[in-house]
Formats: sequence, structure tokens, C-alpha cells
Amino acid sequence: MKGPVEVTFLDGDDDNRWYWCPRKEPVLRIGDDLALVDVTFPVDDMHTKPWFRGIAPLYRGHRLRAPLVVGLVALRGHAPPDGWWCARRARCHPRDAGNPIRCVAICVGGSHTLVYQPDCDERKYTGGVLPFRQVSSKMERLRAFLANRRVTIACVGAREAAKKLSEEWEVDLARPAELTDLFVRAFGKVAGVDAVKPPKEPEPNRRWMTISALLRAEAKDKAGAAAAEDYHSYSKRGKRPVAEAVKGLSLERMAHVALGREMRLAPWPPEVIDAEWGSYYLKKSQWKYAARDAYLCFEIAARCLQMLGAPVGN
Repeated sequence: MKGPVEVTFLDGDDDNRWYWCPRKEPVLRIGDDLALVDVTFPVDDMHTKPWFRGIAPLYRGHRLRAPLVVGLVALRGHAPPDGWWCARRARCHPRDAGNPIRCVAICVGGSHTLVYQPDCDERKYTGGVLPFRQVSSKMERLRAFLANRRVTIACVGAREAAKKLSEEWEVDLARPAELTDLFVRAFGKVAGVDAVKPPKEPEPNRRWMTISALLRAEAKDKAGAAAAEDYHSYSKRGKRPVAEAVKGLSLERMAHVALGREMRLAPWPPEVIDAEWGSYYLKKSQWKYAARDAYLCFEIAARCLQMLGAPVGN
């Protein structure tokens, strides 16, 4: 194969009549026969009900030790009202780390994807919870799904995404997993990438410790070992810590290694990188790349967990 595989919607990539359809359900195609993904673009929270009802059989009855794997992409945009009518006057780039998350893409089972952009009210925003409109302010289905401990959410930058979704959307991720960390542990030797190692604390001189100080040091060592064991195993004990993202790993590179050489994908074009995900007037190509990345997060995470020998419910 000379170039990257093509990613398209089966009904075409033109923007004609795209804005006038209240509920969009195209099919995303990657390559000729690599993947076909049903994508849903709901207008508000009410339109997400059929999608969650359709995937309910996929995660009902799952045990905690064999969670359902979900790929998630969190997309930023300007805070309202800058992200609504005045995007051109915004001072910072839409992808700036300080901007709130305005859209999420979720992929379940490698064939069901939801790209959801809640509608924000045109009020002054100073931080904290986004001013979602009354129609989509509750998001009960999305909140219940992501807060399910039987669902593992794989995401690039999972720690930051979980924090921002909790503060800005009031949506908690029960089991976030850093995708780049999973990839390094599963395919690090093949890709030539080393895992991020936390800085080591200086070893205390225990020869001159008092008995009480020695007991505290031993208790600290046991707590650290227990935390490491809880991170690398999928146990039933509450929330587990989230690893830091490994720099220099793109989804395209991870897909090429984890999913096979035929999964050769082009990076995001400039018009998608500069997309304002809080705006209503997004192009069809921008929605396409959001759905593609959610699919890649799912597939890469599922393959990595299989390589690591972790039980997967999918």
C-alpha cells in the first residue's frame, strides 16, 4: 500500500443537507474492508436514548473483572458565548488546554459510535460547570454509562479528560484508562517506546531510624506496592489510579503497530485540528475524524488488554 487508507462516510463527505437533518446516523468506512462503524450524532440528550438502549445488551451482566472496553475522545472548544457566535474573536486556539470540553465521541464494540455535543446557553461562562440548556442539562444516560464500574474508558490523556468532564459536565468516569500507557506496556518493545517511570524518592537510611519511623517506612512501602498492584490488575476495589500520558504517541502510530500495517492512517488535516467543537457549524469531515478517533481508541485498547492478558468483556 503506497498511501494511507481512506476514511469516508458511505453517504459521501459533502456537507449538503448535513445541518438540516435532526438526527444523523451515517456509516463510517475505514479502507475497503477494515472497519464499518455506525455513527450517531444526536441533537440533544433526548436523542441519545435510542443509542444507549441499543448498546445496553453489550454491557449488561458484565463482571467487574471482565469490563466492557469503550473508546472515548474529548474535544475542546471555546467557552460560551465565544464558542457560539464569536469564535473569530476568541483570543486562544480552540484546543488550548484551558478551554472546556464541548464534545465527546464514544465507541462501543468497534461498531457503535456516539458523537455528542451538548448545547450550551449563551451566557457568560467563568469556569466550572458549563451552562447547558434545559433540554440537555441532565445527561442521565451518558452519566450512568460512564459511571458504570463495569465499563473501562480508554482515552488519550485520560487523567485530564476525567478531571475536566467531572468539573465541566458533572460526568464521572468510573474506570478511565490511559491509552498510551496501555500501548507502551503491550507494544512498547515493538514500537521502541519506554513507559513513563515516576521519580524515585531517596532511600532513607534505616540503620539510624527509630522503631516508630521504621514502622512508618514499612507501611509506606506496603501501601505503594498495593497501589501498583491495584493499577496493573483489574480488581473490585473502587477507583484505580490513572497513569500519565506518554508523549510522542499519536493514534495513527499506535494503530499502525497495534492493529496491523494495513491500518495506515493519515493525521488530522489542518481544518480539523483548528475545529471549534463548541460551534454548531462544523463540517462533515470534522465529525468524521472525531468518530474515527473514538473507534481507534476502542480497537487499540481492546488489542492492548488482550496482549497484556487482562480479561475483556467485549
